[in-house]
Amino acid sequence: MSENSLADFRRWLNPFFDDDAPQGPAVRVFNSLLALLIVVNVGAIILESVDAIREAHLFLFRWIEHVATSVFVVEYVLRAWTAVDRVSGAFRDPFWGRIKYLRGFFALVDLVSILPAVLGLLGAADFRVLRLMRLLRMLKLTRHSSIFGLIWAVFREEAQAIGALLFILCLVLVMSGSLMYMIEGEAQPQVFSSIPAAMWWAVVTITTVGYGDMVPVTVWGRILGGVIAMVGILTFAMFSGLITVGFMDQLRQRRAQYQILVERRIAKGGFNAAGRREIERAGGRLGLGEEEVEETVAEAASAARGARRKNRRSRKSRRNRRR
Repeated sequence: MSENSLADFRRWLNPFFDDDAPQGPAVRVFNSLLALLIVVNVGAIILESVDAIREAHLFLFRWIEHVATSVFVVEYVLRAWTAVDRVSGAFRDPFWGRIKYLRGFFALVDLVSILPAVLGLLGAADFRVLRLMRLLRMLKLTRHSSIFGLIWAVFREEAQAIGALLFILCLVLVMSGSLMYMIEGEAQPQVFSSIPAAMWWAVVTITTVGYGDMVPVTVWGRILGGVIAMVGILTFAMFSGLITVGFMDQLRQRRAQYQILVERRIAKGGFNAAGRREIERAGGRLGLGEEEVEETVAEAASAARGARRKNRRSRKSRRNRRR
């Protein structure tokens, strides 16, 4: 096969692995089958941990694992090979572009999904570790979910604020564990035996779980426990509020993005049935619901019709004045 033929074949394959490329029926079927394979494989891994089920269906579990691993290996290789043809143009260089792609989050997830097979061939003995790594294949499902993309975007935008909250949480954890060790250490030397042991109590108290395995008995210990519980509630309330605000900001930005995209498409005059389907798919990739997409398209189309009517009246009025 010539070099040009290989390049054409690679470009033909690219839409199957590029989420930003236009997706036809074949691409959607491929993504659905791949997601189904991941679900079946993860379900088999979970059931395989039950001895009775594993012994009864050992051949089936091995067959599912071999098929899934083969598909994931081929997928990993093809994603790296077609990376240079991504619509975004972020990986254009034949060598360094692919290296850059392989260092990305989803490429690392794909690598982790095939590592258990490689380690098994190399004689890795700890089957529990391999099973855990195989369960990480669930992360591959996040690639095709717009909601997960929205959540990742929120975490990226709010990374500094989340980091500050986590630092405060760690500070409270260390200080409360140390204070409780000082207060309760003499009264309960077997329970609060060290600062790390007291920090376990702090974790349980801050998260308001309250297992009851470590309970302060002194007055000052109980007062400190109440204060720490209140601090934990306030900290998690701040965290949930931060995520909620970030989520709403991302939705607002994506709605504005989609509004501009729809208006541009209508302004170009190419809003036929195919154009409408493409616009609706773009809304899905941005994480917008079907009703919201339809409402935005209808509003933009109505505004465009109103603008055209206004322009026609204005032109007609100018012609009448000239007469």
